[in-house]
Parts: sequence; C-alpha cells; structure tokens
Amino acid sequence: MPRKKVYTDVMAVLERRIAAGDYMLKDMPGERRLADEVGVSYMTARKAVQGLLEKKVLTRRANGSLAIRPRTNGRAAVARVALLTPAYPSTHFVACRLAISQTAQEFNVQFRPVEYVHWHDPAVNEALDGSDAVLVIPSTEPIPERLLNEFASPDRKVVFFDADVADRGIPSVRLFAEQHIVTVFEHLWSLGHRRVDCLNVQGHNMEIDRRIAGWQAWREDRGADGRLWDSPTAPYGDALSRGYQAMQEILARPSEAPGALVCTTQPAAIGAIRACHEAGLIVGKDISICTINNEPTGRYFCPSLTGLEMPDLRSILEQCFKWFSRPSQPWQGALTLVPKQPSFFAGESTGKPTRRSARPSNTLRHVD
Repeated sequence: MPRKKVYTDVMAVLERRIAAGDYMLKDMPGERRLADEVGVSYMTARKAVQGLLEKKVLTRRANGSLAIRPRTNGRAAVARVALLTPAYPSTHFVACRLAISQTAQEFNVQFRPVEYVHWHDPAVNEALDGSDAVLVIPSTEPIPERLLNEFASPDRKVVFFDADVADRGIPSVRLFAEQHIVTVFEHLWSLGHRRVDCLNVQGHNMEIDRRIAGWQAWREDRGADGRLWDSPTAPYGDALSRGYQAMQEILARPSEAPGALVCTTQPAAIGAIRACHEAGLIVGKDISICTINNEPTGRYFCPSLTGLEMPDLRSILEQCFKWFSRPSQPWQGALTLVPKQPSFFAGESTGKPTRRSARPSNTLRHVD
C-alpha cells in the first residue's frame, strides 16, 4: 500500500515545479486546487504552502493569492528565460535545446521550454509576457510582421537561434557560418566530384535560403556543375518522406541523376539514401550524399552521414545568458553570432566518383 503523502512531500513537489519553471507562464494555484492536483487534503496542502511561505519560496499577495518569490543570485533577481520551439519531433531541436539548457544551468536562470504549434499560438505571447527573456527557434512558417515587431521591441530581450534576423535589430545565433557551409562542398570537390547537386525539401525560410545561396555561390566560384532539386514540404510537414519521394523522382530520370548530392537538412538526406538503397545504388560509391545540418544521429546511420554537426556554442550562449541576467542593459556588440570553428564529420555516405557516378548531364544548370 503506497505511503500517504505528508505536507513535506507536497512541499518537495512544489519546489520541484518552481525550479522547473512550471509556474513561470501561469499563476500559482491556491491551496484547494493544489490539494486536488496532488491528491491530499486541504489541510495538508495548506500546511505545505505555509512551510514554503516560511522558507520564503512563496509569497502571498494582498488579494490572498500565492506567488513565487523572485529568486536572487547575490543582489540581482534570477532571470526567467523561455525557449520557444516548434511543437513537432526533431532531433535537431532536441540537440539545440540540450545545448541551451546546459548553459542555462551554469547561469542559474529559471529556464522553461515552451512549444508552439503556429505563430498565432497563445503560447508565444505567454512566453513573451511571462519571462524576462526569450530564445526563439523558428519554424519554416513565415513570421507575421506584427510578431517580428514585437520580438524587436526595445522592451524585450529576444534572441533568435538557428536563424538570422539581425536586420530587424534582434540578436541572432547562426549554427553554421558561410565559410563553414563551404566545407561540405569542398569535401565533395576534394574527392573528385565536379558536379554537385543540391536537394531541398524543407519549407523555405531565411536559413534554408542562405544554405542554397551558399551552394550556388560556391558552384559558380569553383566552376562546378550542379542542379537545384527544390521540392519543399508544407510547414510542419514530414521532410523525411518528402526527401524519399523527391529522390525517387530524381532517380526516375537516370540521365539527369547526380553523382554527388548535398541536402539542406538531414531528413532530406535520410529519405534520399533510402530511395537510393531501394533503387540498388550503393551510397558512398555509386552516389555521394551529405547534408549541411547533420543532426547528432547522423554518424550512427549505416552508412554514416557526412555533414556539419552541432558546433561548440558555449561562448555564444554565455554572451546571451549574461545579457539575460542584466536587467535594462541593451545588447552590446555584433547582432549576428556565429561559431568560430566548424564541426565537420566525414562519413561513409560520401566517396570518390566512379564511372557510374561521374556521368555528365545536359541539364545541369536547370532549376525546377
């Protein structure tokens, strides 16, 4: 038979919720509601609340409602930071969240991930109004002008992650600098590929467009051939299955199929590899496939996937969290923040061109 909860158990539950930022975006419940939530009597909940009032974890407003007493680090109040991230599965978002949360712990901030389904989701405004600072990982859905203006307000502390809106006066963290993206193309060139195609199935946003533009600029600079296969899925759509379908369509035109393919994102590369396998092609021999954004799982695939992995963002995130922790201080320094060194992984999915993979095409510069 389970042990009956005592008031100290309820105190521990509440302290854990508070530490995790559970009440950062909503009001603290009263004793009666708390008793129902935790499954204890009203008197037990009341005694737990009284214990937290005495510990100065909670405070009671003039109207009798409960509130969390602001934590302090020395003399300054601990910053409340929200991370806005799209509400659909992605190992890329998980990796971004992990990097951010680890830095947040070091700065003793109250950190709370908040998922949004679309830009008009009430969760977006709740994060802005209920926190001292917000980190934003954007989806591929276009950001409404009204919301961009809100993000750029001088009264807000907002940093964009994996997107560049510095032209709106918003500090922005890029995962991959232009010269780092070129590392992927140069790897294929060094293997002997003189035709390098680009496959994009992600919805277009500023970051995807930047990666495609980087490929186009590199190709022109190197004098390389190449074709853009652009088949974007709808916002929040399944990019992996779209990559599979797009590659099937490419392989159905054998005279135009590439020997080397750079994908703008990892899901496109995974789908493309599967389509090649089903067509009897050996990836890394008959065709080389790599990705610009190689999520943490990439090196564990079979074949392991070539691409840029998450760079070391520690110094950049430290700069952001220092700003979050300083009330009323404006952003100092450059608005666009990029890592100093790339993290390139050469996997088994790329290799030297063979006679089969090096065949020419008469439509190399055509863009669908």
